[in-house]
Amino acid sequence: MKINSLPVNDPSYLESMTEGVMWFSIKNRKELKLTVDRLQSEGISSIRLGIDCAAFNTKRGLQWYDWLVPTLAESFELELCFDNFSKTSRSSVCQKHSLLEIVEYFIHKHGQHFTLLELWRNPANRLNQDYSENIFAEDIVFVTTWARHLGKKVSLGRIQTTDFEWITKLISSQFLKNIECLEIDKEEEDLWSSSTKFYERTLRSLFAAKGLNIEIRPSVKLPIDFQISTGGIAS
Repeated sequence: MKINSLPVNDPSYLESMTEGVMWFSIKNRKELKLTVDRLQSEGISSIRLGIDCAAFNTKRGLQWYDWLVPTLAESFELELCFDNFSKTSRSSVCQKHSLLEIVEYFIHKHGQHFTLLELWRNPANRLNQDYSENIFAEDIVFVTTWARHLGKKVSLGRIQTTDFEWITKLISSQFLKNIECLEIDKEEEDLWSSSTKFYERTLRSLFAAKGLNIEIRPSVKLPIDFQISTGGIAS
């Protein structure tokens, strides 16, 4: 059984929801262990763990993830989802490490704990996209290629309807042969609720025409979020 968030009493709750991402805040370790115990008591065996790249670029964040990943791996199968600085603008974040460096770090440091990772596109790239450029000029494309080279399976997450031209370029370049799954973003704007269904059908048709066997799934707005905080790490 997989989970998006902490369960509620409705027995159909987990069955009716698509997989979502869990965000564990930097908190007291004993508190997190209580959360783990609660998840296990609900029969949860697999979670999608959110990695905030901006939070990683802090001393507290690095320490937290170095403890969190192996700790959760003792109890759950993990898929790591990398938020590519989308929560904070690039100009306001001191980026000691790029997305490539962060993903490479997790693969080398914690690679034994996961086989699949998910990469999210930075919203800033949607504002400055130039489709005449080499697709590898965008970090998420290069990072995907490198992660595959290092032996990991890769999915693309939070794909929006405005990414259609970008996706078609990836299809024509055959880059998407490297992708396991495409997650369509249904969380951010309610106005997309109808258009994303058409978007999903269109992508399925394009993938079928190109012989691409890629899973497509919608994102889900979770009832409970584990947001990254700036608190210290207690032992």
